[in-house]
Amino acid sequence: MARIDEKEEFSSWLVALKSGLLTESQKETLQQLVDDGKAATLEEAARYLDWQDSVIDPTEHFYGH
Repeated sequence: MARIDEKEEFSSWLVALKSGLLTESQKETLQQLVDDGKAATLEEAARYLDWQDSVIDPTEHFYGH
């Protein structure tokens, strides 16, 4: 996902993973979730990040509202 000051690269981690659009750094982010036991697979990690993005409004979260 994108920061406030940058253009969004993709709207879904899962779709980007399945489409082969993730950078090595982004894949490492998913792998870290697997390594930390928060997900069993890279696809599950991608779903987890998609879920986080759907429940946390980035602007609200950033400003603490």
